[in-house]
Amino acid sequence: MSYEEYSNLAGMGYGSGKEQVAPEDEYFHNIYIAGTTRKNHISVEEIAGKLQVRGVEYNLNEVHMIITQVKDMLVKNVSKQGRDSLECFSYKEPAIGPWHGTSKLGDGSNRPCPANTAERQMVDYCNPCKTQLIVAGIYCKADGTPILKDSKEGGKEAIYVFIRAKGIKFSNVSSYLGEMSREEFEPIFTPPTDESLEFEKKVVNNKRVVTRITIGKTKSQYGDKPVFELSKGVMLPKETTVQILGVTKKTLPKFNEKFDWSKGKAATQATASYAGTGVLSMDVDKKVQQAPAASAPAQPPQPEIKEQPKVETPPAKVFSFDDIKF
Repeated sequence: MSYEEYSNLAGMGYGSGKEQVAPEDEYFHNIYIAGTTRKNHISVEEIAGKLQVRGVEYNLNEVHMIITQVKDMLVKNVSKQGRDSLECFSYKEPAIGPWHGTSKLGDGSNRPCPANTAERQMVDYCNPCKTQLIVAGIYCKADGTPILKDSKEGGKEAIYVFIRAKGIKFSNVSSYLGEMSREEFEPIFTPPTDESLEFEKKVVNNKRVVTRITIGKTKSQYGDKPVFELSKGVMLPKETTVQILGVTKKTLPKFNEKFDWSKGKAATQATASYAGTGVLSMDVDKKVQQAPAASAPAQPPQPEIKEQPKVETPPAKVFSFDDIKF
C-alpha cells in the first residue's frame, strides 16, 4: 500500500515532522542585534542593542570571526497575516550560471531571474526581490584564536557563526566585503597568475584577517536603527589562511544545507529560523522593505558610512587546527 493513495490529505496535518534542534546544537549560530530586551529560551535576558550569538553567548559589544563562506541570494518576501513569508528565493549552487527562482512559470519551469537590480525593477513580479548576504565563519577571539566547545564525540570543536545582511543591514556588510576584495596582500598561490590573483581577491582576501563585528547606527525613515559594523582586525598567518580554505571546502555542504532554502525547507520556516529569535528587529527591516514603491530605491537604504582611519594591527599568533574537529 502506498501513502500516495492518501496524498489529498496532505493539508490535514500540522508540524514539520522533523525534530527541532536546540540553538546550542545548531551547526551555524546566528549573530544578531537584540531589538528589544527580553528573556530568551534559557531565561537569559538579552539586552536591546547588544550582539547576541544564539546558543553560545549573549549581550556582547563585539564579536570576532574568521570568514569561511560568503553567499549572496535573492529573496522575495510577502506579508501574510502580519509576518513575512518567503514567496521566491534564488540561490546559485554552483555559484556560476544564471539566477533561477523557486517560483514556477505556467509550464512548471523555474522562473528565470533578471540579471541585476535594474532589470528586476522592470518586472512587476521581481521588483520586490532584494539581495541578501550570508557571511559565515569560525567564532574566535580578537587575536584569531578559535573559541572552542566540547565535542559530543570527545575533544574540542570549532563554533560556526553567521550574520544575515538584509534591508538596512545590507550596505555596511557589502561595503566591507568589497573593501576586502580590493586589498593587496602577498599572494598565497604560487606562481601567481591573473586567474589566481583574481580568485584570491574575491574568495581568499576576506579570510586573511580576523573580522571584527560591532554595532553602528544608520538613518531610516523610522529614525536611527542599529546595523552591523564590520572592520578588519589582526592579519592571519598565510599558513592559517590555507587551513581556513581547507575548512571552508570541508564545511561547504553543511553551509549549503543550512542556507539553500529551496531544498527541503518550508518558506515560512526559512524566514523565521534564519532571523534568529525574532529579536533581530524584524519589524524594522520589514517596514523599511515595504516602503512605497514609488519612492523606494532599488537597493536597501544606504547608511551614512564614516571614513574610519586605518589602524595598523599586529599579525595574529600562529595556531593550528590540527587538533580541532570541524
